[in-house]
Order: sequence, then structure tokens, then C-alpha cells
Amino acid sequence: MTIAHAEFLRSLSPLKQHYQIEIDEAGREVEISSRGLRAVLQLHEMGPIKLGSLTMPSLKVVFRFEDSAVDELSQFWTRFDLCFRRGGG
Repeated sequence: MTIAHAEFLRSLSPLKQHYQIEIDEAGREVEISSRGLRAVLQLHEMGPIKLGSLTMPSLKVVFRFEDSAVDELSQFWTRFDLCFRRGGG
């Protein structure tokens, strides 16, 4: 993802309305859970991406789902997507 580590963690805030979110001390692993869903996100900072004079941060996010119902997964992805939409023109 082209997002900084700290901004990624801040962007998860709206999910707290629906899920319990636990972040490890180093901020490298995030567990998101509710009844019917358990997601573990591993965050790996990558080097910046350069496109000409534009430099963007890069973050590799690995998703692992355990004991999750299909309908809960679908609802999670919808909510996650809404957290990371950015306005544009």
C-alpha cells in the first residue's frame, strides 16, 4: 500500500466501532476481531516508491484470517475499504 505506517494505523480507527483492535507494542502486528471474525495483519515497511520527482511511502500488509465466517469476511472488506478511500479530483 502507498501509505505510511503511522497513517495506516490511524486509518483503522473507524473500525473500532465494529471490532476489537489490538496492536502489538512495535506496531507491526494488528489483530482485528469480533464474533465470527479474526484477522491478523502483519505490517512491513518497504522503501519509498519514486515516480519521477514524486516519492510515496510503501507498506506491505499481509492479511491472515482465522475462524472467520464468509459473511463476516465480506463485511470486514467493505468496512476496511471505506477506511482507506481517499478523496480525489
